[in-house]
Amino acid sequence: MIWSKPRFQHSFELLPRVLKEVAPLLLPISILLWSLEFCVAWLNKARFEDPYGSSMTTLVVVGITGVVIQSFASVIWMLYVARSTQRQMKNGHGEHPFTFLKKRFHQTFIEYIRAFTSTGIYTLFLIIPGFLRWIQLVFVSLISAFDPQYQEGKKDALKESARLVQGVWIPLLLLLLFQMIFPMILEETAKSDGVFSLATIPLYLFSWVINLYFAIYFSLTFFARWSFKMEKA
Repeated sequence: MIWSKPRFQHSFELLPRVLKEVAPLLLPISILLWSLEFCVAWLNKARFEDPYGSSMTTLVVVGITGVVIQSFASVIWMLYVARSTQRQMKNGHGEHPFTFLKKRFHQTFIEYIRAFTSTGIYTLFLIIPGFLRWIQLVFVSLISAFDPQYQEGKKDALKESARLVQGVWIPLLLLLLFQMIFPMILEETAKSDGVFSLATIPLYLFSWVINLYFAIYFSLTFFARWSFKMEKA
């Protein structure tokens, strides 16, 4: 089950402990991403207002840099939060998220790029197939990091993610949309107030905490779904 009241409550209980463990690494990464977003937005605005006085090359370079950093940050976020969630479920016992990240990042990033490329290929045909493919592959990074059978070479992360999503993709889609929409509204509100507005910092931080909460919930959902499929296998 994707939507679960006990899981929402459990996520809320884990939030303070996970927050304390992941904030020293993930918050600076998020600040870097927010800075890049403002930079790209400013360059886009300058290009629109003065197309002859603004450098398209600069905009493209900054945009590509942002995509690369976003990809790195996404993998770090998923691994760090999922491992911290798993550790806090055991009252802080087990391998620290940073040690886990160092061991798993390289292979997980490769699988993330595979999933990103596969989604892009599907999107070339039509938007909807690409969107459905994105849903199918949402668990790829966590499978590559946590599934022992994948690490033994017995599973393909993309196929295994599609198997885990099978039968629950609609509620999972609603969860992912809900996860994205609320932080997006808060961040857009912050942007509309301007980068130096006093409202910007608390809005972004609140958005960050909401995003972390749903990342914890998503991690718990993966562990539950993965265990259920393993028991049935």
